[in-house]
Amino acid sequence: MNTFRATAVAVLTTVAFGSFASIAAPAATAKAPSHAPCATQQKQADKASAKLDALKAKYAAHPTKKNKKAKKAQAQRVRHATDRLNTCLAAHPAA
Repeated sequence: MNTFRATAVAVLTTVAFGSFASIAAPAATAKAPSHAPCATQQKQADKASAKLDALKAKYAAHPTKKNKKAKKAQAQRVRHATDRLNTCLAAHPAA
């Protein structure tokens, strides 16, 4: 009888905690409102630009073909991030 009681308590506890977790889950996963509509794009553009500057400084002394490819790829990432930022800014003009 003790095994049955322990199993029943474990099952009921699991169900109870599961119901509390399912109630709290939508609130926890709700997306927080963004203060600036293009904050993510601005962050990505800034990060890409900083990385490009770091690559230029790092590879200035040793310009190899691989380094040039890395800088070219990062420059393209900067261009794309800037394009996304400009598109976002055009869609959300300042009030």
